[in-house]
Amino acid sequence: MPKTHLLSESVEEYLEAIHRLGEDASGASTTSLARRLNVTPASVTGMLRRLRELGFISYHRYREIALTDEGQQHAHDLIRRHRLAERLLTDILKVPLSEAHDEACRLEHVVSPQLEQRISDALGAPEACPHGHPIELHAPDRTLSLLTAPLNVPLLVARLNNESSEVLRHLGEQGLLPGVEVVVRGRSTAAGTVVLESAGETRTLGLAIAETIRVHPPRGRRT
Repeated sequence: MPKTHLLSESVEEYLEAIHRLGEDASGASTTSLARRLNVTPASVTGMLRRLRELGFISYHRYREIALTDEGQQHAHDLIRRHRLAERLLTDILKVPLSEAHDEACRLEHVVSPQLEQRISDALGAPEACPHGHPIELHAPDRTLSLLTAPLNVPLLVARLNNESSEVLRHLGEQGLLPGVEVVVRGRSTAAGTVVLESAGETRTLGLAIAETIRVHPPRGRRT
């Protein structure tokens, strides 16, 4: 059995969290890990020592935490299983998008490589999870946030970088899901809002939520 499936659930959760935090500009730190995983900084420090001993991270106190090549591969495998599980849940079992992430968090730790491949085959080897994230993590990211996308230009929602079930439920109710065309009509730092037009309707989002929505031009209009 591959080494990845001999790891404890807590180790896998840390590797995934470090990878996800590493995608942010601030990077992964003891404080950010404690906040994301809802554990104490002391617990994080103890686990970081263990991950370093396993060869999964490079870590020095008060410096950014980075995954080694082996740690990165384990994290990629876990995230791929998570995103395939989300597709299975939403496409086949009709679980609401707002609930799929939490359910997939439980499934990702028990899916074997053989079952993972069967799920992918049954779903037709999907390219993205229902939130729009690529199944294969090596693809370059050419999307823009709604905070930086051009105004008055048709855009396609590429993915939702938000794991909150409440926020995902709200975006679903607003029809702001991957594949939907939107136009940014205005932004106001003072008001803290972004105004969108979608399907002939005007939508207003807070800056924090708008920042987590990634978009790209519709096919045929990309530069």
